[in-house]
Amino acid sequence: AAAAAAFCLLAGARADVMDFYGNWENPARDASGITHVQVSPAGGDRVSVRVYGDCHPIECNWGLVEGQSYSATPHSHDVESIVASFETGFAHKQIILRKGPLGQLTFEVLTDFSDRSGKHDFDMTGRLKRTAWAGPVGQTWERNPSQSTGWGGGVRSGASPAPSEACRSFDPKAAQVVQVGKSWKVVAEGETLADAGTDRRLALRALETIRYYRFDQKCRAGTAPLAYWKSGSTIPAKGMGGANCIFFDQTTVHDALIGHRWKIVDGVQWVADLGSDKEQAEQVLALIRNYRLGAECFVSRSNPVMVYWLSQ
Repeated sequence: AAAAAAFCLLAGARADVMDFYGNWENPARDASGITHVQVSPAGGDRVSVRVYGDCHPIECNWGLVEGQSYSATPHSHDVESIVASFETGFAHKQIILRKGPLGQLTFEVLTDFSDRSGKHDFDMTGRLKRTAWAGPVGQTWERNPSQSTGWGGGVRSGASPAPSEACRSFDPKAAQVVQVGKSWKVVAEGETLADAGTDRRLALRALETIRYYRFDQKCRAGTAPLAYWKSGSTIPAKGMGGANCIFFDQTTVHDALIGHRWKIVDGVQWVADLGSDKEQAEQVLALIRNYRLGAECFVSRSNPVMVYWLSQ
């Protein structure tokens, strides 16, 4: 009996969360900037939320984030609301979804500006109705401020220009770990490929990474400080066991000015920080688009010995 009761509670909770699932449309074009919302299951009471914004001429994708569900009381299994947060480049937006009348959802958007524009933070509400619209398919998304109303992460467009690349080649078979003074380095043909400081283990991990992916070029995109590695003319896709990586979607990642610093972001996730140089951010974004990158990986993330990218 106890098991049956527990099952009923679980089923009820899942059914309650399911009321939020689906594709939703904002029938009003308002200052919230929201045009469409997609809610999908992410296991248990967890959900994924994707929002599309009011950009011109075509809607822009704010990205996909995990939504947090909230019940009416600490002991209730009834999900009353879902909260999701997005970074749009110049503002932080917290979206609260609640069940409304007639099978609709209501939303509340709390907008906190981060661009020092002098605009007042504001709170706006609206409603969402179900729709058969399922989002753009097979398109590339890229930020274009001249076409954007400022509410979204990017607008759909054609292919990105190829990045300006500066690469130096080396023979991966010649790569080895050597100690220079107190530092352990990965060197090849007189070139230092990675410097692990006093940690020999990290130097060996960097060498293992170079050999695993058969990297034979170390490159930079334009003047951007971030290095990337190539094998021949490509960037590998297959992940190495135990790799420490940040994953993102190359169709929704975009550059954004946040607190006077240009960053590459996907939803609320920061992929790279390029400081005050917009051109560097654009070069890294072009690199991501050109090679269809989907992961940034590290040998020691806290103090990177080696940073490399993988394609999707």
